[in-house]
Amino acid sequence: MSRWLVLVFGLVVVALVVLATRPREERAEVRDEIVLRGAEVRLYPDADPEAAWRFAAPQVTYDPGTRETVLESIEDGERRVGDEVDFTLVSERLVIGRDDDLRSRRMDVHLVEDDLDVEMVGSDERLVLVDQREGRFEVPDIRIFGEDFGESRYQDMRVSFDFTDFQAGGPGTVGYSEFEIEEPGDAGPEEPDDAT
Repeated sequence: MSRWLVLVFGLVVVALVVLATRPREERAEVRDEIVLRGAEVRLYPDADPEAAWRFAAPQVTYDPGTRETVLESIEDGERRVGDEVDFTLVSERLVIGRDDDLRSRRMDVHLVEDDLDVEMVGSDERLVLVDQREGRFEVPDIRIFGEDFGESRYQDMRVSFDFTDFQAGGPGTVGYSEFEIEEPGDAGPEEPDDAT
C-alpha cells in the first residue's frame, strides 16, 4: 500500500513540475482608462451651479482611478451662465480634476461681452488653474489684449471669471498696461462742406 502511495505522490510532483515549467499564456493588458474620440464634454461644477462648461475635443481620456479627464486639442470650448456665453476657450491639453477644477499649461480665452482676448500661460512650477469654488483663474503669466483695449501683461495673477476682481504681482514679478486713447477732437480730417 505504501508503495502505491509513493507512486501517486511521485506522479503528483511530476505533474506539478510540468505545470510550473510550461510557458504561460500572456494576459491581455487591462487598461483603467476610457478613451473617446470626437467627443463633446459638458461640465456642471457643484461649486458654480449657475455655470455650464462645454468642450469639443478630438480625444478625451477618463481615468476612473484618479477621476480625472484629459481633453486634447480643444478648439471649441465655452463657459455659459444661463443662456449667455461669457467666454470661449481653446487649449492644447486640459485636465478636469475630481473637484471640477481645470488645469492646463496654456489656455486662450475670448471674453465675449468685452471682446478681449486673454492668453494664460503656466510656468515650470505651476499650471494655469481654473478654481471653480473661488470662481477665478490663477495664472502665472497673463496677456490681455483687444482692438480698442491695448495690451496688459501681468505675472502671478488671480482674476475672477468676469475679470472685474483681480490681484497680480508679488516679489520679482512684472506687470504693465498699455492703453489706446483717442484725443478729443481727433476724429480725423474734416470733410469740407458741400456748397451748392
